Amino acid sequence: MTSVMQKIISILLTIISVINGSFGVVNASAPDDAQGAWLLTDVVPFDGGYYSSALFNTGTGLDQEMPTIAQPEPDPTYSYMQLVRGTTLADVEGYCEKLRNAGYDAVFENQIENNYYYAYENGDRLIYFFYNDASGETRIIDDCCNTAALNEFSYTTDLSQIDGEPLQPTVYQFSYPYKDTAHPDTELYADNGMLYVILLSDGKVILIDGGSKKQGSEQNIEEFWKFLHTITGKKKNEKIDIAMWYGTHIHGDHNAFFYKLLRRHYKKINLERVMFNFQADEVIPTSAYGKRLRHIITNHYPDVQYIKDRSGYAFQLQDALCEVIYTQEDFVDAETASWVATNPNDASSVLRITLGGKTFLFLGDSYYIVEDRLLQKYTAETLHVDVLQAAHHLYNDLTQLYPVIQPTYVMCPQSGLRAKTQPMAAYLTLREIVPAENFFFPNENIVYGFTPQSDGTITISELAVDCGPYDGSTLN
Repeated sequence: MTSVMQKIISILLTIISVINGSFGVVNASAPDDAQGAWLLTDVVPFDGGYYSSALFNTGTGLDQEMPTIAQPEPDPTYSYMQLVRGTTLADVEGYCEKLRNAGYDAVFENQIENNYYYAYENGDRLIYFFYNDASGETRIIDDCCNTAALNEFSYTTDLSQIDGEPLQPTVYQFSYPYKDTAHPDTELYADNGMLYVILLSDGKVILIDGGSKKQGSEQNIEEFWKFLHTITGKKKNEKIDIAMWYGTHIHGDHNAFFYKLLRRHYKKINLERVMFNFQADEVIPTSAYGKRLRHIITNHYPDVQYIKDRSGYAFQLQDALCEVIYTQEDFVDAETASWVATNPNDASSVLRITLGGKTFLFLGDSYYIVEDRLLQKYTAETLHVDVLQAAHHLYNDLTQLYPVIQPTYVMCPQSGLRAKTQPMAAYLTLREIVPAENFFFPNENIVYGFTPQSDGTITISELAVDCGPYDGSTLN
């Protein structure tokens, strides 16, 4: 299917879903008056504007277990969102005062350009809400999925207290092309998985997504395990400290490899934080991979800190300033509270990381819906970065967004052979901005590292690995 036809279909789906509110709608009765009805009945009402005619189910967190015959799947805890049109910043500031008067404490506040983000807490209840000045829309979430406090999720370590010398923060693209019967050496072998590793100065790592099943051969799992020990300087029998695993979206090619890694080595992994924002089944059916991953995390890491990332949330993990600039809630229609897409790719959370003064943008599998909303909310002040992760393995040609991002380097979770010889449309779009030598594709024998330097440059390193073809092994 051509990119033009895909965009036409995407636009048509948006129009249809806005008209009939077919996705994510609960209690979708007609409003009682011009303002509509406040549907978050246990939450302090927002004054001003026009309420959406429904609530939107933003999904659950870690408490969605795998069902078995002996243990049917328990009812997960969902967070719901009410949307309000025709609001002003004064309305939002008034809501903050109303929450404070009701006994809520402000635990988070952020501004990115003309977007304002807030979180207020009262006991076990957390209200997260954000306002866009251009659209006049406010989105209020009864946020009940987290196991960690937003204002306690960040951390910094006194490097004088660690053993050995501090490490140089580096972003690694570990994802690599797989070869199987459908993609042998002599043809256009592919890479439909994504796995990035951020090494922090205290020896901990951040993992972004987690690769595909076909990359998860027994050999490759163990090679990645060895790779983690190499970059952290840990001995073979020492535990690996994962400061955070961040999942952009639910698809298995972004978490299956990580799931298998936990199956193999959970006793030797200290998993401190987990962050993802996956949809509810009623919006888009959850993949089995996502449930398996949640299951193993809740079973083996009961004390892990979990936060369902929300648009505008910012936090510090040692050297890495992490800013979430898009989540699924951003593109929910403000009148009907309907979801305007049918694919989890459109709900890819977008993460911007500043490391050593350089910026990295992780788009996951973002498509036109994400592109449209990012361009509505932000300018190049926010979207321009030094290093870009190309969206959806270069399958999605974001012709409007890429020229605004204007990256210096592009990390491509896709086979270079496939991208260059077909050629892929997104590759051609990016090539108008970025020279060929600044593209970095997966390599079965090399992992590329991007290390910010004190002089404002980025050093590209190569670390040898011994990865091999898919061996047909399962995820168990």
